[in-house]
Amino acid sequence: MISLKTFHYFFIGISVIITSYYGFFEISHPSNPGMISNFLAGVSFIIALGLVFYGINVYKKLSQL
Repeated sequence: MISLKTFHYFFIGISVIITSYYGFFEISHPSNPGMISNFLAGVSFIIALGLVFYGINVYKKLSQL
Protein backbone atom coordinates (compact mmCIF):
# COMPACT_ATOMS: atom_id res chain seq x y z
CA MET A 1 0.00 0.00 0.00
CA ILE A 2 1.23 3.49 -0.84
CA SER A 3 2.14 5.74 2.08
CA LEU A 4 0.44 9.06 2.67
CA LYS A 5 3.75 10.89 2.17
CA THR A 6 4.36 9.26 -1.23
CA PHE A 7 0.79 9.94 -2.32
CA HIS A 8 1.15 13.60 -1.34
CA TYR A 9 4.34 13.95 -3.42
CA PHE A 10 2.62 12.24 -6.35
CA PHE A 11 -0.50 14.41 -6.09
CA ILE A 12 1.52 17.65 -5.96
CA GLY A 13 3.60 16.54 -8.97
CA ILE A 14 0.52 15.66 -11.04
CA SER A 15 -1.09 18.99 -10.08
CA VAL A 16 1.97 20.90 -11.28
CA ILE A 17 1.97 19.00 -14.58
CA ILE A 18 -1.75 19.58 -15.19
CA THR A 19 -1.69 23.31 -14.38
CA SER A 20 1.43 23.87 -16.48
CA TYR A 21 -0.08 21.95 -19.40
CA TYR A 22 -3.25 24.03 -19.18
CA GLY A 23 -1.18 27.22 -19.31
CA PHE A 24 0.70 26.03 -22.40
CA PHE A 25 -2.57 24.88 -23.97
CA GLU A 26 -4.19 28.29 -23.45
CA ILE A 27 -1.21 30.01 -25.07
CA SER A 28 -1.05 27.67 -28.07
CA HIS A 29 -4.82 27.17 -28.57
CA PRO A 30 -6.72 30.11 -27.06
CA SER A 31 -10.19 29.18 -25.85
CA ASN A 32 -11.34 32.82 -25.91
CA PRO A 33 -10.14 35.61 -28.17
CA GLY A 34 -8.19 38.47 -26.67
CA MET A 35 -6.69 38.82 -23.24
CA ILE A 36 -8.86 36.26 -21.44
CA SER A 37 -6.78 33.31 -22.63
CA ASN A 38 -3.55 35.08 -21.71
CA PHE A 39 -4.97 35.86 -18.27
CA LEU A 40 -6.01 32.23 -17.75
CA ALA A 41 -2.56 31.03 -18.85
CA GLY A 42 -0.87 33.46 -16.47
CA VAL A 43 -3.03 32.38 -13.55
CA SER A 44 -2.30 28.76 -14.37
CA PHE A 45 1.46 29.36 -14.39
CA ILE A 46 1.27 31.25 -11.09
CA ILE A 47 -0.65 28.37 -9.51
CA ALA A 48 1.89 25.88 -10.87
CA LEU A 49 4.74 27.94 -9.41
CA GLY A 50 2.94 28.11 -6.07
CA LEU A 51 2.49 24.34 -6.13
CA VAL A 52 6.22 23.88 -6.77
CA PHE A 53 7.07 26.01 -3.73
CA TYR A 54 4.46 24.15 -1.70
CA GLY A 55 5.95 20.83 -2.78
CA ILE A 56 9.43 21.95 -1.74
CA ASN A 57 8.15 23.04 1.67
CA VAL A 58 6.24 19.77 2.15
CA TYR A 59 9.32 17.78 1.17
CA LYS A 60 11.45 19.65 3.71
CA LYS A 61 8.86 19.25 6.44
CA LEU A 62 8.10 15.59 5.81
CA SER A 63 11.75 14.60 5.48
CA GLN A 64 12.23 15.58 9.12
CA LEU A 65 9.59 13.06 10.24
